[in-house]
Amino acid sequence: MLDLEIKTGRRTEDIKAGLLALEQDNYILWENKTDTRHIVILEDWDRDPKVTTPPTPPGSAKLNESQK
Repeated sequence: MLDLEIKTGRRTEDIKAGLLALEQDNYILWENKTDTRHIVILEDWDRDPKVTTPPTPPGSAKLNESQK
């Protein structure tokens, strides 16, 4: 779990909550919850892919012709 904390910057409680949500949605199987080594991935893709456009970061919006 420490590796996931370091790599994600999240707390153990948040990581466990995310993993439990994945288990509840049947993306993973995690019978022995003593360690993340016991996780079995059942599905490694999103079931309902949605095409979204990421938001434009502040300050990077395109200028219109009058602002150039």
